[in-house]
Amino acid sequence: MKNIALICGGPSLERGISLNSARSVMDHLMGIAKITPFYVDQQKRFYLLDPSLLYSNTPSDFDFKLAGTSNWLSEEDLIKTLKQFDLIFPAMHGTFGETGELQSFLESHGMPFVGSGSDACRNMYFKDRAATILKQAGLLTLPSCYPEANNLNLEEVVSTFFAQHKIKRAVVKPTAGGSSIGVHSVMSVEQAIDIVKASAVPTLIEPFCEGREFTVIVLQNKEKEPVALVPTEIQISYENGAIFDYRRKYLPTSNTLWACPPNFSDDMIHKIQKEAEAIFCLFNMRNFARLDGWFLNDGRIVFTDMNPISGMEQNSFIFQQTSRIGMTHQETLSYIIQNALNQG
Repeated sequence: MKNIALICGGPSLERGISLNSARSVMDHLMGIAKITPFYVDQQKRFYLLDPSLLYSNTPSDFDFKLAGTSNWLSEEDLIKTLKQFDLIFPAMHGTFGETGELQSFLESHGMPFVGSGSDACRNMYFKDRAATILKQAGLLTLPSCYPEANNLNLEEVVSTFFAQHKIKRAVVKPTAGGSSIGVHSVMSVEQAIDIVKASAVPTLIEPFCEGREFTVIVLQNKEKEPVALVPTEIQISYENGAIFDYRRKYLPTSNTLWACPPNFSDDMIHKIQKEAEAIFCLFNMRNFARLDGWFLNDGRIVFTDMNPISGMEQNSFIFQQTSRIGMTHQETLSYIIQNALNQG
């Protein structure tokens, strides 16, 4: 039975998703591996948790109780403690967990971990970097604008971008982030400018995609080759400015449907899979990843977001898609862990 350190929490707004992912990992690996959870607070301090505390309600609940219920670890103690484990499993989404910072720390101390390395995470998570790499490889990317909120020529910059690309509807979103947090659909230059000015983080603007949205999980096999699973089609109405936002992803709603397999032709499904596998290799990803994209109305495919650590909640896309090839939640996680152990 392997000894695995499960790291969750973190400083980002995706902490709640991280806790849900960690609970799912704990639930499904209990009995076949010894799992020890570690929680990272908003100041990036590490705490060793009693497994029962992982089931507290919310991140705020964790933060309120940490001092009295958990053991804070200094960097020296943290390194010494983590080195006792066979494998580290980061289940942390957003800043620190997917930006390569945590991975860089683990790499610097020779600790094996699940998921892509620090360079791959940085290149995937920061959307300007990711777009540059895709474009240089000859893959389709969306036109994008990176306006600065304090730019005196902000209105001119955004107006020119809208005019140049004949944009009637656009998306304004953080240049780094996930879970659709801070993502807005806008119908005018004025709306875009207002959101850019109000944002506390750097943003980008891109045209709203006309087509059908999908997401696809890629797993690495024992030979370190990427294998894209059957994609999931996201079926929602995009009318009245609607998008596949945080609520539709994580909260109960009757306004979102998923089709796996998608209602695409076999040729299109194969094309999506092959391109996803090529991107996995291009970024030097490892073990598993989730790639989001669009099957555009003109027949082209564009990948818009790459997630180094896919959500692992009970109903997450990774489990939906592995179930289509006969794998249970436990088998999926065991497969990923075994590959990580074998690959070092």
